[in-house]
Amino acid sequence: MVISTLLLSVPLLLIVYFGFFAVHTYAYSVAAFFKKPIPTVAPRPDARVAVVIVSFNERAVIADTVAACAQLTFPNKTVIVGDDSTDPETIALLRGLATAHGCAGPTPVRYNGNDVELWESDGFVLFHRAENTGFKAGNLKALEGYLHERGFDYMYLLDADWRPQADAVERCLSVIEAAPDIAYVQTTRLYHHGRGEHFQRCLAISEEACYLVDLPGRQRLDHMILFTGCCALFNLRALSRVGGFRAGHLTEDIDLSNRFYLAGFRGVFLEDVTNIGEVPPNYKAFRRQQQRWATGSARTFREYFRPVLRSSLGLVTKLSLLRQNAYYTVALGIELALLWSVLTALVAVAGSALGWAVPAPDEVLRPVGVPLAIGALIALFSGVPPLVVHAIKKREWVNLLYIPAACWIALSVVHTYAIANIKGFRNVAQSWFVTPKTNRQKQNVRVAPARRIRALNVATLVAVVGASVAAGQGGAGPMLLLVLVPYALMWIPSLIIGALTS
Repeated sequence: MVISTLLLSVPLLLIVYFGFFAVHTYAYSVAAFFKKPIPTVAPRPDARVAVVIVSFNERAVIADTVAACAQLTFPNKTVIVGDDSTDPETIALLRGLATAHGCAGPTPVRYNGNDVELWESDGFVLFHRAENTGFKAGNLKALEGYLHERGFDYMYLLDADWRPQADAVERCLSVIEAAPDIAYVQTTRLYHHGRGEHFQRCLAISEEACYLVDLPGRQRLDHMILFTGCCALFNLRALSRVGGFRAGHLTEDIDLSNRFYLAGFRGVFLEDVTNIGEVPPNYKAFRRQQQRWATGSARTFREYFRPVLRSSLGLVTKLSLLRQNAYYTVALGIELALLWSVLTALVAVAGSALGWAVPAPDEVLRPVGVPLAIGALIALFSGVPPLVVHAIKKREWVNLLYIPAACWIALSVVHTYAIANIKGFRNVAQSWFVTPKTNRQKQNVRVAPARRIRALNVATLVAVVGASVAAGQGGAGPMLLLVLVPYALMWIPSLIIGALTS
């Protein structure tokens, strides 16, 4: 009885933990089908808008993004490239763009303690820092001083590979000017991939589900709306009120979202405005990107857990903020679940061999029976409904065939997530990783392999396969098989991907 209780206690606690995230995911998947009307007003034609493109050695994409921004139909705009490039060819390209746009310069100036090379014209600005101090957030923090000095009202923020919809600015202005507590309007990000680029399609399906399922669901249910890093319009007065961007943060988007909500502001999601960008070109780049996101998210969770709980925000907003901040911590729970599964199998096998009075797995499961098994499966497969809804909303039915692979790829970086979480909780200093951009061209982009992660995936794969075989040979009953078979189908392919490609 004692052993059965111990063997069940951890899975039950994990199901409650995973269930917290799963409930939100299922709710958003349903709510995404029901649009909530967004109040709008006629945008002020005299509003001054800075269209800011953040760049760091992204020679392949920056010129085309500048050209796309020049096509934005809102007249009172200035395209500003906030550049931290150290690559001489990229710097020369940007200086050439500045000259072509009639900029005067360069003028050496200082903003927020940063030396800046400034090129200016009426419609285009090159704001070049000599170093990537404070990462992307440091770039934007320096730019804030310039935007304030020049009297801009709003900033439409883009990363270097994102091409905005032509009327994006006025569409966002009509929303953000409708209420004084709206600090930002997040728009939809969709991803380019070639017809035969199956890996990129899998990544695009997972990422786009955020914009076609998760954020629309939040909007419908009045949950917090996340600023996702780019493709958003900011009220610069609200940005100043919360202290602006924090230089050095790896996930400046989640950090800023928390500060906006804690200060009484909110975000709005505008699904009908789209921007087109790129997914990572290969698995290694994808893994490094996810590592940065998970590290920064863990730091945010640690910093804002108590402030969110102690705030005067409503319960629904608090829970959705906590869920967002804790999103990547699920990896730690998954690691515990994997470890516990292997240990349970070892206890059963070793106990039988040594003649211990170890209960069979089906005996352990019998007290809670079917509800536990169903709960485990619902939590395990909670990532699937958003991908199905994504395919339905886009009417790209072939994407349904890619869902298993998309799930396996997402789960294959669980060790990366877990280690990144630990580093984030400990606030270990991290370097910045720029996701390589290819300007929609298929290229062989080299990213250093993660040999330790690969070895860890191999070891975990051996352990999971061994535990599954041991459980099967131990006379697995129907209760155990109900959990074991889907568990193995989910994890073994994921670990193979991680072992071969990390």
